[in-house]
Amino acid sequence: MKKGWLYSLLGIFLCLLTLGGVTINSIYRIQRHGSLINYTGIVRGASQKLIKMELNDIQGDDLILYIDEILDSLTEGSGVYDLPLPDDENYQSKLGKTKEAWEQIKKQIYITRKDSGNMAAKNQLLQDSEQFFNTTNDMVFAAESFTNQHARRLMLLDIIMFACVLALWIFIFITNIRKILRLETSNRELKDTAGRDSLTRAYTLEYFISQAQELMKQQTELNYALFYVDFSDFKYINDVFGYARGDDMLRQYAALLIEDKKAYELVGRINADNFIILRHYENRTELTKRQSAVDARIREYMRSHLEKQSLSICCGICCMEDVDEKLSLHELLNRANFARKMVKDGHELNNYCFYDESIRQHLLEEKSIESGMEEALKNHQFLVYYQPKIDVQTGEIAGAEALVRWRIKKGTLLMPDQFIPVFEKNRTIPLLDQYVFECVCAWQRHLLDEGRMVLPVSVNVSRLQFCNADFVETYAAIKKRYQLPAGLLEIEFTESVLYDNWERLTSIVDELHAAGFTCSIDDFGKGYSSLGMFKNLNVDVLKIDALFFQQLEQEEKDQLLVNSIIQLVRQFGVKTVAEGIETQKQVDMLKEMHCDYIQGYVYYKPLPQKGYERLLLQSSPQTVKEIMEACAI
Repeated sequence: MKKGWLYSLLGIFLCLLTLGGVTINSIYRIQRHGSLINYTGIVRGASQKLIKMELNDIQGDDLILYIDEILDSLTEGSGVYDLPLPDDENYQSKLGKTKEAWEQIKKQIYITRKDSGNMAAKNQLLQDSEQFFNTTNDMVFAAESFTNQHARRLMLLDIIMFACVLALWIFIFITNIRKILRLETSNRELKDTAGRDSLTRAYTLEYFISQAQELMKQQTELNYALFYVDFSDFKYINDVFGYARGDDMLRQYAALLIEDKKAYELVGRINADNFIILRHYENRTELTKRQSAVDARIREYMRSHLEKQSLSICCGICCMEDVDEKLSLHELLNRANFARKMVKDGHELNNYCFYDESIRQHLLEEKSIESGMEEALKNHQFLVYYQPKIDVQTGEIAGAEALVRWRIKKGTLLMPDQFIPVFEKNRTIPLLDQYVFECVCAWQRHLLDEGRMVLPVSVNVSRLQFCNADFVETYAAIKKRYQLPAGLLEIEFTESVLYDNWERLTSIVDELHAAGFTCSIDDFGKGYSSLGMFKNLNVDVLKIDALFFQQLEQEEKDQLLVNSIIQLVRQFGVKTVAEGIETQKQVDMLKEMHCDYIQGYVYYKPLPQKGYERLLLQSSPQTVKEIMEACAI
């Protein structure tokens, strides 16, 4: 390409040089031929002056010599005045006649000089001068005609040369422009290819953003929206069907998105199963309709290629018109991602969520909670509350469940459902579990040291604790450090733990028993628990979820079901706790069913530590001496 341009420029330069040379030569020759007109005119004028002088008896030898020199130069094409001799028959004929007439004039002048009084000679000289004037006049016109004709030829030659140079320049320009356009097209294609993901042929994040910025600058009349899309559990596809099938699925989904793409729209892939889309729209319904149509096709593909299995799609949408502040493409994509996370985290029932400021605020609050945990643990901002468990038969406090609240810097008290899910999601919940457990141990030790009443406390542990190989060892070490007797601490875990690793769970329960803990299953019935687990799992307490008691007073089936659960687990030596009890009628019915304990607002809501201590002092069923004997180490 560079050589082509170099040769083209060299060709144009040579043509221009040639044109310049021809033009200069033309100007020079026109000037030389123009001198013919001047000098032939001089001959005509000088001769007339000479005749006048001779008729007045004034000799003009200088003029005669001057005219001779001019005529010699005109005739020879050189001479003193270096005049050209055109190769023109008419001019040369007129010049020859002028030369002959001049000789006749000179002859007659010499005759007149010999006899200055001879009027006949002078009259003849005058007649000869008139004829000479006409002859020279014809010579001047011939010279002028030749000069004009030659100038026209030179001008035509120049025009032809200029036209040739211009045509050559246009040819070279068009040729090279076509090469440039082809190269530009090739470069665009190469750039487009380089900007595409090798697996799916969707645009990479960087190229997507650059193209999106250009599109939105150019198409200002269109309403644009950014989509952030992924599958609910794509890892399942890779794990079960293999990475090759997972890649096929991603390629197919990208192809469907690209097929759906209209003019001035883009499809990109960030990584894994995360896709981004730029679409324009007239109404929001159009956006979800198009996306759901593509998602329906990919689900159909999954069912036909993945043994009739499919995944749901999580989609966040950020409409530009919903964003008041000026944001970069990265920031707009983040907001679409915020909306997607709302779907993925279960905050939205629909698979498609439009971003608004409340979503961003929610995620910022989550981030604030997540980042504030370390400082809160360090500064003891997490407070342990206790909700009493009441013995159904005696109506006395038999123990409590340790719950947690978070008092942030402004004094606001955050409830568990505001921060526990965040800690579970970022997998830091074991730190809080252990913090609460140690607070309970320290408090029980304090009560024992003061000789005050101490009742068992159940402490929740998350399912992530069971993934820690040293879970039991760590908790047992804390219990030992505070020198707490067996039976004062109960470890609660939710029924969801039962299905993670049964063998691991049974081993942990046995280890906890050996370390002096009792064990309970929390929220029984909330998931998919089976009563058959009690045959092999040596737990001490079953906490029946509040869900079973919502219609207990009205529904006979609920009464039969609850009664069956209580009677069955009693046969395995497992005590029962009814959670979320709110009415005295529920209490009476559970008492008839021989439920062991009740926990709910019908008796007490969760109390701060000091409040629970005062309650224990008011309703102590045992003497301090009996408590001390029971807790003696």
